[in-house]
Amino acid sequence: MRPFAPQLSIQGLLLAVVASGALAGEFESRSHQCPHLPAARLEWASHYRACPLPGTVTLADESSQGFAWAFPLKCITPAATENNTAPRADCLFTSTSFRNGHGISLIASAITTSHLIGMGSFDDAPLPLAAQQRLSLGPAYKIVPVEGKGMGVIAARSIKRGEIIMTDHPAILIGTSFLANSKPHHRRRVLKQAIRQLPEATRKKVESLQRGKEEYEVDAILGPNANTVLLGEEGGGQVHVGLFAETARINHACRPNAHSKFSERRLTMEVMAHRAIEAGEEITMSYIPITTPIEERHKYLKEHWGFDCTCPLCRSSKDAIEESESWRRRQTSLKSTIEDARKQGFYEDAITMSEEWLQFAEWDMIPPLAPEFQDSLVDLYLQNGDMVNATRYARMAYDGWAKFGSVDDEKLEDARLMVNKIDKINEEKRQR
Repeated sequence: MRPFAPQLSIQGLLLAVVASGALAGEFESRSHQCPHLPAARLEWASHYRACPLPGTVTLADESSQGFAWAFPLKCITPAATENNTAPRADCLFTSTSFRNGHGISLIASAITTSHLIGMGSFDDAPLPLAAQQRLSLGPAYKIVPVEGKGMGVIAARSIKRGEIIMTDHPAILIGTSFLANSKPHHRRRVLKQAIRQLPEATRKKVESLQRGKEEYEVDAILGPNANTVLLGEEGGGQVHVGLFAETARINHACRPNAHSKFSERRLTMEVMAHRAIEAGEEITMSYIPITTPIEERHKYLKEHWGFDCTCPLCRSSKDAIEESESWRRRQTSLKSTIEDARKQGFYEDAITMSEEWLQFAEWDMIPPLAPEFQDSLVDLYLQNGDMVNATRYARMAYDGWAKFGSVDDEKLEDARLMVNKIDKINEEKRQR
């Protein structure tokens, strides 16, 4: 099974693509250079049709940066429409060296791919100290048969609340424009090649995943196992489908003990613990947004994954289930009210309600990451002029992100900048 990325089901998406029979151009290889734009957010240029040459892709600033692809590129160009006279191509890019030989096959536009190269998503970086310390503890999980569920993920040792359990990389990333605009037989042909071009160890992991009931092999692999993630271009993140072969082994629970976050900057999925997990305990995540009402959860799980949920929460008493549902309804209501209070400048009210929201999350055993919650309080206290608490929570958040040890240091850097900002404000006040 696979964890759900909110608001889009790959299985539903693939079925929709098959049903739509969208037009597409012929499957072909491009041998000409694609225009590349500077790093960071690329200019939106949906009219570009060309794919980068096989081999080194050079950025527009003509720097020495580049990225070598392992195979000649294969591209599909959708048929032109009245409103899209020159649609851009989606191409298959494969690196067998990505993340120390894990490898990746990316089916996306040249613009998206250039964006990822420009922001360093394919680059390897030293592990943060906290991640190195985690490695010294030994593996946190193992993938084993789980009764009634096929394969699953079990804690191999005690895991602390908020600890990163798993760091996984995508074997395949697929743009939804490719899925929506390519003919089914073209789509399957490219997807088969994407899997074939992966390094052997990663390819075997993909091919060993639990299959869905779809008629064709690639659809049966992707259907129950893929996540949706956002990869950025100008104008906001674009939805892509990602296959993370180890994360896909994590089974569902309506009150999970873990959740995941995807980093575009590092092309990494990190799974972290909601609460302390004992050795031998199964690691679970929710396939659907945690605040989805129970009737909708059960219906969605049955329709899209074909099983009736028998997780511990669903097996508990009606009173226990209703208590959990009431806590989640209250969290949803509070979240909306907190945002309204923030926008209207009622910062004290927002702080009080944030503490209340956290209490409900604790009761339901699905609390947020501590530094994530502390970040939200820093801004509220700062806006409210409470520099004592703003300073306190800013330092707590910075320490929390440092101990968290994500491979993506963006949150840590943001916290560091916030501490510096608050220190500067405090210093200016002292000098008055």
